[in-house]
Amino acid sequence: MRRAPWGAVLVAAGVALACAGCGGGPDRLYALPLDHEPTAADWDQAVAFRTEAGGGRTTRPGGADVDGDAVHKATASCHHGAKTPPVRTELRAFYTVDRVYLQLRWADPTRHAGPVWQWEGAGWRTTGRAQDGLGLLWLAGGPEASCASACHLEDWRLAGRQGFSDYAMAASEAGVLDLWVWKAGWGGPAGAADDGRLTPRGREPDAPGERFVENASRARSGGSGVFGPEDAPLEAPPPDPAAWAPGFVERPAPAGRTEVVGRGRWRDGWWEVVLSRPLRGQDPEDVRFDPGREVLVGVALLDGVARDHNAVSAPVRLELVPAGDLAGREGEKKR
Repeated sequence: MRRAPWGAVLVAAGVALACAGCGGGPDRLYALPLDHEPTAADWDQAVAFRTEAGGGRTTRPGGADVDGDAVHKATASCHHGAKTPPVRTELRAFYTVDRVYLQLRWADPTRHAGPVWQWEGAGWRTTGRAQDGLGLLWLAGGPEASCASACHLEDWRLAGRQGFSDYAMAASEAGVLDLWVWKAGWGGPAGAADDGRLTPRGREPDAPGERFVENASRARSGGSGVFGPEDAPLEAPPPDPAAWAPGFVERPAPAGRTEVVGRGRWRDGWWEVVLSRPLRGQDPEDVRFDPGREVLVGVALLDGVARDHNAVSAPVRLELVPAGDLAGREGEKKR
């Protein structure tokens, strides 16, 4: 098995802790250079940036309790004001000469992998529609940038004497933000990622068209009861006790929609998702990854709730450590 150059995995702890001082862990997410795609051993040895996500709803008990202090206090309605226990979250990163790799792990005792069709003898049935997922919003505008700055009032209404505000994510008029989304039910059991952007009009794909479509006859006909007891998959193997079919199937998409690659697995109460993308994206608004340059990213986690998420309260700082920095530190250790 190939190893990281210059003993990079072993040096990682020294680099991170030296930059973090005596705080007990790195103050940002460091991506170390590799000459190969990261292996399981590389991920196991990488130093994690540990944080928590919160402020939204989950499928856990008490997930709908009212909360007066959501993750973004100034724009709490972006997270619908629900109080839940914080979600433990870990991030790790590597990069090669042409790609960046991000691993995200977060605690989630309730696995939701989206609708999956299963043959039950008398017909097809689904396992439920809820999906877990994540979103990464790459922020521009300097250290003051945050997901909160992209949260805007969409609607306001009265119901009796009580007022309600609806908020939605949208970029400022000054620019467009790069957005990556992964969902557990897209493209099969390992999920898949989609490359998009956040514009002043809201969330949009990098290239138009549907990429992941519902594998359901009622969805195609525009009827109600999609994935319900009277529905059936459009694409499925012959009926068999072990037969199954995905709830969402992937359609051919322009290259701009497929640059971000993502696969995940759920094990022992944790999701583990690895996303990767070329250092240079095809879309002009795609975030650029350069060694020695810091980029900011907002992290949001979906726990089976379609329109709500838990967010890391501050942007995560990602830095690609130049190979020369590691080589210098390796030489200092040997002297």
